[in-house]
Amino acid sequence: MIDSKPKYARARDLTLGQAGAIWLRELQPKFLLLHLFGWVGYRVYLLGQGDWGWLDLVPVALLLALHPFAEWIIHVFILHHRPRQVLGLRWDYHAARMHRLHHRDPWDLRFVLMPLPIMVLGLALGAVVFWLLAPTAGVWATTMIATAGIAAYYEWIHFLTHTSYRPKGRIYERQWRLHRLHHFKNERYWMGVTRHLGDLVLGTFPDRANVKTSKTARTLGLLDPPAGEDA
Repeated sequence: MIDSKPKYARARDLTLGQAGAIWLRELQPKFLLLHLFGWVGYRVYLLGQGDWGWLDLVPVALLLALHPFAEWIIHVFILHHRPRQVLGLRWDYHAARMHRLHHRDPWDLRFVLMPLPIMVLGLALGAVVFWLLAPTAGVWATTMIATAGIAAYYEWIHFLTHTSYRPKGRIYERQWRLHRLHHFKNERYWMGVTRHLGDLVLGTFPDRANVKTSKTARTLGLLDPPAGEDA
């Protein structure tokens, strides 16, 4: 877990290279990149065996189309899940609890990256499902390359928006601006992080001028123990 206090949590005027160095020293990015390169190597091997064709384009197109909606669903129903009592027991997600800590202090980099066990479990489950659906090993490998690439891109952009690095390009500036609106304007909107088609289609992409500043953007309406006491 990132030791963000006091060196990194509020590091000022980071360059892109400095932000990248901080990101790459953590286990989650290392795992994602190794995962990605491993699948690329396997796909190259299968190409040498003659396993390739137009079907490889199908999962890539589907994943790119579904990705913004997956971001929206995970953010709304898992990360913003509210604890509830089920049969007398408290039902909560570890990811949701970490996300509430993330909202309480968006500059604390310890709570920016996805927890490694959840990341490993999610990619492993995806690999099993895609293996069952893929018509060939090559299509399976291509699907996993796209999955790993999307996951790495998401983690990088989300991490970057919570550093002091300032946007230099139009695409990243939009991602940076909309994600900060989610954290500091109103937590009910702008649920996408890297793409916002889900917000546009599902009604969470309002004109910021028509949105009241929320009093619960930092707490999500709940209070968890401070980080380190029971985190």
